[in-house]
Amino acid sequence: MKEHLKANLGGFFISVTLIDIAIFILGGLLEPDMRFGYEAFIYPIIYGVLGSLPGLVMYSKKELTIKQTIVREIIQMLMIVALIIAFMFGRFKVVPDVIPQIIGVAISVMVIYVLVHFFSWLIDLKTANLMTEDLKKYQAKVSGK
Repeated sequence: MKEHLKANLGGFFISVTLIDIAIFILGGLLEPDMRFGYEAFIYPIIYGVLGSLPGLVMYSKKELTIKQTIVREIIQMLMIVALIIAFMFGRFKVVPDVIPQIIGVAISVMVIYVLVHFFSWLIDLKTANLMTEDLKKYQAKVSGK
């Protein structure tokens, strides 16, 4: 459970960074003249928390098959998309004017979800390679080479 929480925390920080980038890009494309106050700085953190919640809820101690893992990841991504869209647009009546924003947000959330997993995988790969090198050094030391 501790490793799961640590992974989710790492994913949260990667998410917040990527959310900032997505807001910058989408804002520049969809609402280039809009300006925000300081309260806008809290939204990436809120979105990061919303994006982390399904990962905490869907934790399983049981080892999953590849098919189960893929299905779980798809469900988790769709839950995150739904949570963030509901948070952003839930208080508004969905009218044709906001449909491009909703689509943009949904695509951004999916891209961010994939990138978070990709960057987490890269970090895990680097850690695994370092551990492998350390094991090789240890084995060489123990065997006297």
